[in-house]
Amino acid sequence: MFELIVFFTSFKYIFVEGGEQALVGIDVASRIGLRQTLKITAFGFAVGIILYFVFLKTAGFVPTNILEIALGIGLLFFSGIMFKEFFEDETKIDTTKHKVAYFYIAMIEAVENSVALATFSLIEITSALSGFFVAIGLIIGLLRSGIVKKVPLRITRLIAGILLTSTAIPLIIYGLNIPSPEVLHWLIPPLH
Repeated sequence: MFELIVFFTSFKYIFVEGGEQALVGIDVASRIGLRQTLKITAFGFAVGIILYFVFLKTAGFVPTNILEIALGIGLLFFSGIMFKEFFEDETKIDTTKHKVAYFYIAMIEAVENSVALATFSLIEITSALSGFFVAIGLIIGLLRSGIVKKVPLRITRLIAGILLTSTAIPLIIYGLNIPSPEVLHWLIPPLH
């Protein structure tokens, strides 16, 4: 039973965070090009893999609450960017700004996902990794099928902003040790 809980928690976390990055990536690809977006995404994925092993080995030395607060603040910053772009004029295009913003999003996602996956792996590694691979496979399947691409760009920004905010606020709550309902832990699990 415990393995199943770790599997679904890992799946849910990676699917929400990976789905958020996929939505942002689709929007950014229309502005900076698919090749640049894929390069940044691949770099973020590689950083995430490296950090996963680093965090897995040093999990006891990093205060999780500080990491949760820092990640939450970073995610709120990027959700602000997404909401701002949702209301911006579509004709204004600054590709450098979008490259830099997406690079930072990819790096934050790499850190966040690697820390979360390492934490789940410390609990039950097989279930955590299974949840990760199923979530990534589902995201890739949705992208390849073209379902996600049919969503208008303005809507992807709005959805990404909502997902970022809905992940950031619980992380800050957890990091500050504010009592929270159990249902929040099921929706966005704490890193500890």
